[in-house]
Amino acid sequence: MGTLLLPGIRAEFSSGGTEVPLVFVSGGRPPALSWMKTFFPEKELWCVDSGVVPCLEAGFLPSRLIGDGDSTPPEIWERASREGVRIERFPRDKDRTDLQLAFHRAGKENSERSAVVTGCWGGRFDHLWSGIYSLFWAREKGVRVLAFADEREVLFPLEGGGELELAMDETEGKNLSLLPLGGDCTGVTIRGVQWELEEAELLQGRPFAVSNRILKGKTPRISLKTGTLGVYCG
Repeated sequence: MGTLLLPGIRAEFSSGGTEVPLVFVSGGRPPALSWMKTFFPEKELWCVDSGVVPCLEAGFLPSRLIGDGDSTPPEIWERASREGVRIERFPRDKDRTDLQLAFHRAGKENSERSAVVTGCWGGRFDHLWSGIYSLFWAREKGVRVLAFADEREVLFPLEGGGELELAMDETEGKNLSLLPLGGDCTGVTIRGVQWELEEAELLQGRPFAVSNRILKGKTPRISLKTGTLGVYCG
């Protein structure tokens, strides 16, 4: 079993988890200061363009800053450079998003890395959609995204043949949804929630397993046979 510790959530994967993943900080909704101060220490931080702003404001110096700079004040890039952050700047007109560039660089330098993406929620839907579905492209480059997360929302990608167990500090008011990401998902089982499933088929074109309720005192357990499932909590 592999373990990922997020503020308020302990995720147990059947394989491939890690205690200290690489963290990509993207340019969507900034994570809360308290969340960053709990999760960021002892992690390697890679900022994606304007994701560097909340990091520096919170007192965290990333090891890498990647992007085209179109959404970050120039003085922030200059400050990062002065403080020794390794910067890779790209033209604004390019074929890949800044996050995809970061995935590519991380996989090229050290294959088979596990990662968490934050600063990805909120903002434009197309940016969120692209970021989440880029997890498949990241996997090809050797980067396994364990979660897209902040203090308000988290999505765990779960691959066919895998199992996921979630222990949460607080379950009151939490919703749990199962979203087929990589095509249709078969053999989906979930326990510890109000509406359990047993060996169900979830179709990407007809998603229905949304807004399930986590039972008080229960630990949700999810598994599937084929496909890639997004386990969303928010």
